[in-house]
Amino acid sequence: MRKYFFIFLFFLISNLANALNYYEDALSKYDLKDFKSSIQLLEKSIVFNPKDSESWILLGKSYVSIENKEVALKYLETAFTLKPESPELNLLLGELSHDLNLNEKYQTYLENLEIICPSGCSELSQLKKIKID
Repeated sequence: MRKYFFIFLFFLISNLANALNYYEDALSKYDLKDFKSSIQLLEKSIVFNPKDSESWILLGKSYVSIENKEVALKYLETAFTLKPESPELNLLLGELSHDLNLNEKYQTYLENLEIICPSGCSELSQLKKIKID
């Protein structure tokens, strides 16, 4: 029985290491503006570690960069289920909601930022500015 436990533990650790490598490689590709390669690597990363909010966020940002905002919204909303307290994520979702004329969602993310940043933060200021412009 112990043998199977250690085998399971080994595979679990291997999968997490693979996911981390995919994420790091994807981040490098994203920084080089190779968004399609970044997307391919991130899709592998989330298979190995579906609860990694950073992979979901970068996947959404990659889709924004190639002007596929509807798909980006889907991935960022998944990230939001994992990390709703993230100011960056609320800003990204608010911006996308505004761009896609999803005014109720925009308002929700604006309200979230007002709760997350009660004394203000750059993300809240940026999101408020979008509505004014």
